[in-house]
Amino acid sequence: MSLLALSGCATPTGGANATPTPSVSASASPTSTPSAEPTVSAAPSPSVTAFTGDVLIVTAEVVDGQLQVTAMVPRVSEGDGVCTLEIVEDGRTATVTGAEGNDVTYCGVMSLPVQGAAEDLQFRVRYDSPSTRAESAVSTVEPTS
Repeated sequence: MSLLALSGCATPTGGANATPTPSVSASASPTSTPSAEPTVSAAPSPSVTAFTGDVLIVTAEVVDGQLQVTAMVPRVSEGDGVCTLEIVEDGRTATVTGAEGNDVTYCGVMSLPVQGAAEDLQFRVRYDSPSTRAESAVSTVEPTS
């Protein structure tokens, strides 16, 4: 007497991978048996490095009623981020695209109209990219002598 063992595997034709299909059973009774739900795993998202306080203000001056600020993000060299100048008092903003440099990201001239004394102005600069978040301390315009 010989035994023949059969396996429950089948190889699909054409090299396609077989995907199991969930079975659904209907019952006339009011109770139902929960079925196992497929597990969905998302692709890992890129990690975001926080550099809070590491946006450095390079220049800040008021010229012809316009606050003009330049800044940089040290130790980050990217060309896909956005630099945002924000006036603290009223929340107005201006943005520019960051420019990649040698171990630094530059924020070119960001400009907003202002009224009143330049010394009373408070502002900050934020930098946001897919991988980096950075923000300067609240700053003021240095008076010219």
